[in-house]
This record gives sequence, structure tokens and C-alpha cells, in this order.
Amino acid sequence: MPRYIYDCSACKGQFEISHGMFFEQRECILCNRIETIAKVPSFTIKKDIEPQDQPVGKVVDEFIEEAKKDLKQQRKDLKTEYTDK
Repeated sequence: MPRYIYDCSACKGQFEISHGMFFEQRECILCNRIETIAKVPSFTIKKDIEPQDQPVGKVVDEFIEEAKKDLKQQRKDLKTEYTDK
């Protein structure tokens, strides 16, 4: 699942959560107020790879492997979070 960052106008806090693309978080997880949050636009830029240094296919393969590792860690975190409740 994608990770999203939200800002709360009530408590001035910021938090990150995972949810589906079509779900919209409505409650601040820091102060529990409803309708006081806004999604922060975010994206990832990989700065350490120069296109001329490596073939495009290799860059894509490395990105896919990194994404798989990140997904595996997110699943582990969610499993831990779910079992702790």
C-alpha cells in the first residue's frame, strides 16, 4: 500500500500512514480531530543515479528490487502493528 503524509491544521502535527489510493484519511491520528488534515503532496527522487552511468534497464531493475525490499518491510511493520493491538 502507498504511504501518505498528512498535516493537521489543529495540532500543527504531521504523520505518515499507509492506505489504498482511493481511501481518504479524515481524522488526525495525533489529536483525533476530524476534518482538520490535508494530504501533503510527496514523491521520491533518486539522486544518486546518473542516467548516463548505467543502462536504463539496470536502473529499473535496481528500483524494482528496492521497492520489493520496502514493501517487505512495510508488510512486516503492518503485521507487527496489527498484532500489537
